[in-house]
Amino acid sequence: MSLLIESICCVDGAIKNVHYHNMRMNKSRLDLFGCKDAINILDYITIHEPVNKGIWKIRIHYDEAITSIEYELYKKKSIQSLKVVYDDTIDYSFKYADRSHIAKLFEERNKADDILIIKNGFVTDSSSANVVFYDGYQLLTPTTPLLPGTKRAKLIDEGIIIEKNIKVKDISSFSHVNLINAFLDIGDIVIPLSSIIF
Repeated sequence: MSLLIESICCVDGAIKNVHYHNMRMNKSRLDLFGCKDAINILDYITIHEPVNKGIWKIRIHYDEAITSIEYELYKKKSIQSLKVVYDDTIDYSFKYADRSHIAKLFEERNKADDILIIKNGFVTDSSSANVVFYDGYQLLTPTTPLLPGTKRAKLIDEGIIIEKNIKVKDISSFSHVNLINAFLDIGDIVIPLSSIIF
């Protein structure tokens, strides 16, 4: 099994944010394996029926090279609450295929739908998404994500969200939090402060 994965959103045959997926994949290949050649994901993906209709998750497994590609119909999860969990040792700085550490934390959610991971006092991510808080004026995302996501990078580049140090004690100053990832944009999953469980 390959060490790393990229999960890419395909809508009606169109690959979303491929530039940012390429950047992350090639940076990971360089940092972990010393690969200086750049791979273009589009050279490996084939859009065939039924992937040309609806929303699909294209999961690319890779290490030095792409080893396999899976196509799966995307199903949006219903997430209406978050449980704050703490872990100062977790490391998910690359999009590893092994998510066992995150899965263990996810088991601590109790009756909540998902978790909000705190590391060394700072807000990081949910189990599968970056987070974006709203303070009444700005959309703010932590400078300390476990994994800098592709949608997060795009929204920062577009000036839609701003990076800021956000500690666990700061959460109460926000009205709500958005979950974002390759499949979720601002507004798709919005969780009010009252649904964040400490």
